[in-house]
Amino acid sequence: MTRLWPNNLVGQLLLVVALIMLLAQGLNGFLLYRGMQTQNLIEASTAAVSRIAFGLEREASTRPLVERGPPRRRQRGHLKFTTETVISPDMNRLSELEVRAEQALTNMGFTFSEIEAVSVRQLPAAMEGYVVGANRGRWRNSSINRSMGSRRQPPQTRGFVILSIQRPNGQWVSIASAVRGRSPIFIRTLVFQTITIFLLLLIPLILFGRYISRPLKSLTVRAQSFQPGVNEALEERGPPDTRDLIRAFNDMSSRVSTMLDEKDVMLGAIGHDLRTPLAALRIRVENVEDDSERDRMIAGIEDMDQTLDDILSLARLGRSQEQSEPTDIRSLIETVVDEYKDMGHDISYQRGARQPAHIRATLIRRALRNLIGNAAKYGTSVDIIVDKSDDRLMIHVDDDGPGIAPDKIEAMFEPFVRAEESRNRATGGSGLGLTLARAIARDHGGDVMLENREGGGLRASLILPIR
Repeated sequence: MTRLWPNNLVGQLLLVVALIMLLAQGLNGFLLYRGMQTQNLIEASTAAVSRIAFGLEREASTRPLVERGPPRRRQRGHLKFTTETVISPDMNRLSELEVRAEQALTNMGFTFSEIEAVSVRQLPAAMEGYVVGANRGRWRNSSINRSMGSRRQPPQTRGFVILSIQRPNGQWVSIASAVRGRSPIFIRTLVFQTITIFLLLLIPLILFGRYISRPLKSLTVRAQSFQPGVNEALEERGPPDTRDLIRAFNDMSSRVSTMLDEKDVMLGAIGHDLRTPLAALRIRVENVEDDSERDRMIAGIEDMDQTLDDILSLARLGRSQEQSEPTDIRSLIETVVDEYKDMGHDISYQRGARQPAHIRATLIRRALRNLIGNAAKYGTSVDIIVDKSDDRLMIHVDDDGPGIAPDKIEAMFEPFVRAEESRNRATGGSGLGLTLARAIARDHGGDVMLENREGGGLRASLILPIR
């Protein structure tokens, strides 16, 4: 059922309207069909009443109508006079038609003691030759009628109405009238009417739906690619409600951009105000005579400076002034690996063929440094592998360290969360490396994943889309 349900506003609107119209047209067709059936029964009963009235009038005149032997072809439509009714108890009585016939005959001045009307599918043998309307189709299909240009197909007979009245003297007068069947014109007219209504309603709805959906689609695309301070205001189109929505989105975008600009100014001021005393403290520490104490103080200052740089980088992510450019990922990885090799770390990496990707090189380099730095910190050797799968590039950083408990892997991406709880710089750190690496990857449309290796150690995977 969900496969048949459209996933867009216009499709859902059209489907709902089409279903409602189909239901309404089906109900209309059913009512018309029932009305046509009732009308055919009334026509048949009217013909029967007229023939009985005509026959009784002739009988009362100087030329009485009597039965003259067995029925012949030319005797069709003659009245049947019997001492008992030709209607059996198992036949379908038509009480409404009996009332109509009673009123009609009474208005014409005829007296009778009882009247019966039934509807049958097959004409009883006793009524053969006493039928009104049986030759109507034959006349319409006659050579004279065809020569006059008539192409209408005669309606088929779907049953008979038998009308029988009992006269005051006890004699029964009966006549059968053919009931017309469903005309093919009715079906064609109903189908044509349905198609016409669908076209008259659905075509304007399609145009109106596109008039509504196009601005909404543009708004969706703009919201998905929203970058504060980068995109221009979206053009206000569509009906008033949609224009109000686009105007509200433009106002919100402007407010968000203004707030982020103010945040960047504030962060710049904080960074300047904090780095200035740190730089002054760094100069004063150089005058400390105790070498070990001086080294610890310098390490602490550098740790504070690195933490401050991570916090500012994380806060400013998404507002980088650097533009994405085609970059050789393998060459970028090799540059970072060489930095750590120069610091004495055991890192294995095979460069391989050139692999371009559309990235902001400075940010990706920062993410690689964080991942490789963590691997080198907790393990004795690091192995870097680059895999390509469809439109994704995966950079795996494997180490032989202790790994992370499975229930704590996702928590490692939270700010200031560390696998090692100590404040020791050699193993602790600020707890922002993985947070910043994942934020950079997601800003590029990728991600960072952690998983324990089967042979021991941890694998950190930087996943980037290839555009």
